[in-house]
Amino acid sequence: AFTRQSTLDTLAYAARRIPELTARPASVDDAIRWGFGWEMGPFEVWDALGMETVATAMSDGGYALPGWVGAMREAGFTAFYRDGAAGREAYVPGETGAAGRYEPLDRPADEAGIAAIKTDDRRVVWQNAEAALLDIGEGVVLFEFRSKANSLGFGVISGLVECIDRVERDPDLRGLVIANEGANFAVGANLGEVAMMAASGQWAMLETSVAGFQQAMQRIRYASKPVVVAVHQQALGGGCEMAMASPHPVAAFESYIGLVELGVGLIPAGTGTTRLAAIASASAPSGHPSEVQARLAASFEIVAAAKVATSAPMAQSYGFLAPHARIVMNADRRVFVAREEVIRLSNEGYLAPPVEAAIQVLGRPAAAAFEVAVKQFLDGTFVSPYDAFLAKRFAHALTGGDLSGPQIVHEDYLIDLEREVFMGLLGEAKTQERITGLLTTGKPVRN
Repeated sequence: AFTRQSTLDTLAYAARRIPELTARPASVDDAIRWGFGWEMGPFEVWDALGMETVATAMSDGGYALPGWVGAMREAGFTAFYRDGAAGREAYVPGETGAAGRYEPLDRPADEAGIAAIKTDDRRVVWQNAEAALLDIGEGVVLFEFRSKANSLGFGVISGLVECIDRVERDPDLRGLVIANEGANFAVGANLGEVAMMAASGQWAMLETSVAGFQQAMQRIRYASKPVVVAVHQQALGGGCEMAMASPHPVAAFESYIGLVELGVGLIPAGTGTTRLAAIASASAPSGHPSEVQARLAASFEIVAAAKVATSAPMAQSYGFLAPHARIVMNADRRVFVAREEVIRLSNEGYLAPPVEAAIQVLGRPAAAAFEVAVKQFLDGTFVSPYDAFLAKRFAHALTGGDLSGPQIVHEDYLIDLEREVFMGLLGEAKTQERITGLLTTGKPVRN
């Protein structure tokens, strides 16, 4: 009852402010969304609930509505917004009680989103059940997720590899943008697929899928043409690893980016652990192991605690975004900015980053130091015994496995190691409980 009344109060008040504040209801929606962070303005909410549903509720509740709303209904107009021949249109009331008209939304060209592009079937270059490749102009194409909740399942990942191949082969294409307009960029791998294969004992197929995910991240990083990942809102797990793999990412300022795999009993194994080890190695000014250890310790704490960066700049400090990532204040501009970044890189003569062939890892001594810290948290009952076990397995992968001391390794060694640890954890009963619990309840299980 409270929600109903407060919603009707807001909608009726907004309607009465037309034309006192502005002649265009869409301008009120813009102000409320931009100024107060609402996902929908009051007239967009009204459309979502239904014109007649709201009008009837207001009449029953004794709310006074301005004449322009009555004139709109009498003219047979049933929504404040509609899709017109030239794109999205918004209703503008007439003067002195006359019926109004629809006018195209005055949207800046650099805010034109994917939805507008998809209205033209000629823009669809390729698609499968979970993804599509769209022509966004200027020789740039965009890979869009269309899976449930933008999860990164087999259809998305295999489609991504196929589309990168297409871009590299086509001399008329400059590069690729990876983006979507879902509520979140991506909240991780498709755990349903993982759970199904694990439950049926398809371990070889599961390891092949994990290796395929890793190879897809490597293709993003080392493609011969620029691949720009443009993230917004939540980019967790595999979504974070995708941003980490991109040499030139773009991110909305309000992005929530993190490696949260330990929460479901796993470790980052889409090259995320490898990237963190490479960053730690590269951050050592003189190459001394103590300098590497300091950066590793920070990354270990962030991932072991499943910390999520609450802004793009924070994600840069965590190592989840490149220091030179383009950060966009207005999230609606991210696709435009990403396209411009592809064009810039192409015009400069794009050269992919060199393969990480000399990563300094610290081996068992560093892992032992992390294990001491984990034991202190366990003794203080801040973590469960299984949380501690997972943190130790992550430390094992992050420090290079069973090496007696500091050593230089190729990134392929670390990628194989993170996959080995990941597959081992999938066989653990408590990991399977965490995955099943999250899929069943939508809430993390602490066992």
